Amino acid sequence: MNDPRVKVFVSCHKPADVVKDNVFTPIQVGCDVKGHEQIKDILHDNTGDNISSLNEEYCELTAQYWAWKNMDLDYYGFCHYRRYFNFTKEKFSEDPYGNIIEPYITESSEKKFGIDAAHVESLIDKYDVITGEYKDLREMPGSFSTPIEQYKAAPLLHINDYLLMLQIIDEKYPEISKYARKFSDGNFSCFCNMYILRKDIFFEYCSFMFDVLDEFCKRCDMTHYSTEALRTPGHLSERLFNIYLLYLRDQKKGLRFKELQCILFTNTEPHVVLHPAFSENNVPVVFAADDSYSPMFAAALQSLMDHSTTENNYDVVLIGTNISKDNKSKLLSMTQQKKNVLLRFYDPGILIQNYDLKANAHITKETYYRFLIQTILPDYDKVLYLDSDLIINADVADLYRTDISDYMLAAARDPDFLGQINGQNPDTMEYVRSTFLMKDPYNYFQAGVILFNEKKMREAYSLEEWLKFATHPYRYNDQDVLNLYCENKVYYLDMAWNFITDCNHERVSKVIVYSPDEIQKAYATARRSPKIIHYAGFKKPWHNPTEDFAIYFWAAEKETPFYEEMLYRMNQGSCREDINARMSGIAAATNYQPVRTRTKIVNVLFPHGTKRRSWLDRQYVKFTK
Repeated sequence: MNDPRVKVFVSCHKPADVVKDNVFTPIQVGCDVKGHEQIKDILHDNTGDNISSLNEEYCELTAQYWAWKNMDLDYYGFCHYRRYFNFTKEKFSEDPYGNIIEPYITESSEKKFGIDAAHVESLIDKYDVITGEYKDLREMPGSFSTPIEQYKAAPLLHINDYLLMLQIIDEKYPEISKYARKFSDGNFSCFCNMYILRKDIFFEYCSFMFDVLDEFCKRCDMTHYSTEALRTPGHLSERLFNIYLLYLRDQKKGLRFKELQCILFTNTEPHVVLHPAFSENNVPVVFAADDSYSPMFAAALQSLMDHSTTENNYDVVLIGTNISKDNKSKLLSMTQQKKNVLLRFYDPGILIQNYDLKANAHITKETYYRFLIQTILPDYDKVLYLDSDLIINADVADLYRTDISDYMLAAARDPDFLGQINGQNPDTMEYVRSTFLMKDPYNYFQAGVILFNEKKMREAYSLEEWLKFATHPYRYNDQDVLNLYCENKVYYLDMAWNFITDCNHERVSKVIVYSPDEIQKAYATARRSPKIIHYAGFKKPWHNPTEDFAIYFWAAEKETPFYEEMLYRMNQGSCREDINARMSGIAAATNYQPVRTRTKIVNVLFPHGTKRRSWLDRQYVKFTK
């Protein structure tokens, strides 16, 4: 075939990472639906002859209608922003629902599955009808074996709608009626309204399908349907496509059919870089956390804001792969009254998917996210990175203004590590000598608070190189990588900027006591007036509220939307100590208001007879069933 005119339209209802080339063509659906913002630089379904306003009922069919009425092609194809075909000859494993599961749309995944113009054009030279694979419903999850049983089992759909569709086919298309019954009572189906059809076949199918759905909408009163049931025309169209395929196979002899596997991409959020949030006086601060750590990050964020100053603008970025919408909303609510603090979220999954980043019982993969800063924030030459298990007692802008133009980074020495190598743990010194190979291990720094010279970090190594270094099985993971590859290029901070607490009430007496005299003196000085309190170690204030400097954490946490949740977590955990005694000292130790205590803090925070107490009782029942 010479220069075939083919498009595979990629239906999108929101910004997403999509495949885009001469064949794969993104189109926004539902552009005329109230509240839908227009996506730039792609097609829109509300131009020309269209049914964009019906998107809530017709779903991705508004894109198919638009292509039918407004495009002149030899072949018409359709997929979704999360779903594509595997255009290669290789068979891949599938989930129970018949999907190849792939995390991200990347150049490598596009190549892996042949999602490109060349593969599509090669296939249409051989086939007239390209669809997803037919699946045996008897082998899929669920207690159904036929399409009509499957529809009946759908909790939010109505079987009478399916029966009405069959009735309309009987009346208007008697030549197709038997195929509708054959499909409905059979055992096989293909899904998702994904296909590539030759022009004449596509036009005939659209005439049939849209006519049936138009008649259905005239006869069916969907006024009080649920959101999902309102999508019934879209659901029925999947069945109509299967019915029409049976008709084609039987009545249109000589057509060439091809079935392809379907791919489901689980993460399609747009991959972007972050530019400075403010036009001037930016203080970029990056944290890393997963969703379960959101309440702890909230305390750190609160303490940052409580010690911010109006002459600075704080550009705060939380790097995390699975932060829930609810937790994002809570965190954003904290910054609403601070015009000089902007919180943004960044999902790094696409950047780290090809690296085996080691984690252990006390160190999660989030620790490696600090390497990503040089890519995520390309316009900044200097960025402050902070762990999320800390509390800030000073203006971080003062730390940010540290001149590190001649260094790769600034950090504070690690008194715990230095105590280990100085006699407390001979095995650690042996690790340094045999594996770690740092020239002067007494310069080892703690990586929970780092001021990065990102310009020099980029010049030294690419992101790919940093992450490859991190795949080495170092004992202290990325902290070891930074110490090793930045050695002799570190500006050493006052330990007050990263004061690590006396974890489990034994770090000082059993480990730091072994460290060199100057380190012990620096630690003691920092302890008297810490600027950043870092709960580094396996015991945290939310495990045990009697932990060292825990009152600072709970004072900040009290001002966040997560406070009651954290109390509930503690009450359900293994450490159930009453925090009243510790909290009573907050007024003297910090600038926060103390908690007013009674015999049990829960009775104060959740008084009997109040809505708050009723909420807590419901949560208790919910989580202890």
